Amino acid sequence: MIRFYTLPPSDVDWPYILINANNPALGYIRKHRKAIKSVIVDSGIEIFRNPEVKDYPKGHIYRIVKLHNCLRRILPNTEIYATIPDYPDDYHPGNLWLSLETTNIERTVQNVVKYTEKFDYVNWLIPVQGWNRSPGSIRRCVKRYREYGVLSEFNYFAIGNLCVWFDAKIIYETVKIARDLLPDKKLHVFGLKLRALRLVKGFIDSFDSTAWTRPVNSKLGNWSCKNSEERKRFFKAWINRLNEIFNQKTLVEMM
Repeated sequence: MIRFYTLPPSDVDWPYILINANNPALGYIRKHRKAIKSVIVDSGIEIFRNPEVKDYPKGHIYRIVKLHNCLRRILPNTEIYATIPDYPDDYHPGNLWLSLETTNIERTVQNVVKYTEKFDYVNWLIPVQGWNRSPGSIRRCVKRYREYGVLSEFNYFAIGNLCVWFDAKIIYETVKIARDLLPDKKLHVFGLKLRALRLVKGFIDSFDSTAWTRPVNSKLGNWSCKNSEERKRFFKAWINRLNEIFNQKTLVEMM
């Protein structure tokens, strides 16, 4: 079964929760703790939408670790995964490169190596980064992980370079390469577009999205939900569409 992580409407139970390190929604966690089976803490990568931002705030890793520890206290019997701060290339290509040798990929790998050693008790979700619109570039990231022993130590990896793209071909190629490179690992996709899910659902174990706040069909009318009732209606429609896709044949099954 593919897990869908999200932050649902405030009064709706959901087993797989995505929270942001910069705005962790602990109120929802406490209110629905009996229904929650797993939580992913996103590193707060959206700060890089601002091209002036070149790095995470000082001490950001401690925010993530403290949040991880807090969640373990609130949800002692629940899977908690914290994402190591990574560096995207899809918001502003090349903006987070330090040089041709130290690109966003190398910066991500450096964080992974450093923080997995420093905070070895945290249940880490390992980000796989690549270059903008370059599916094959994730090979560079996975190669570095193999060299540093990350592949032998961790089991859950997350593709982090597809959040802004709607191009189904790029999404499919990237996920297919990741699955080929990591055949025995759990594979998550950050920000997967619903239209691409049918193409890649045979390759992944989980994905996340908060796009349910926008209409998934023309019957919903508004561009985005405006109140609590609309939020529940939009979420239900999104889940219905998700289930339809899960019940469709995959691209591989059709061949």
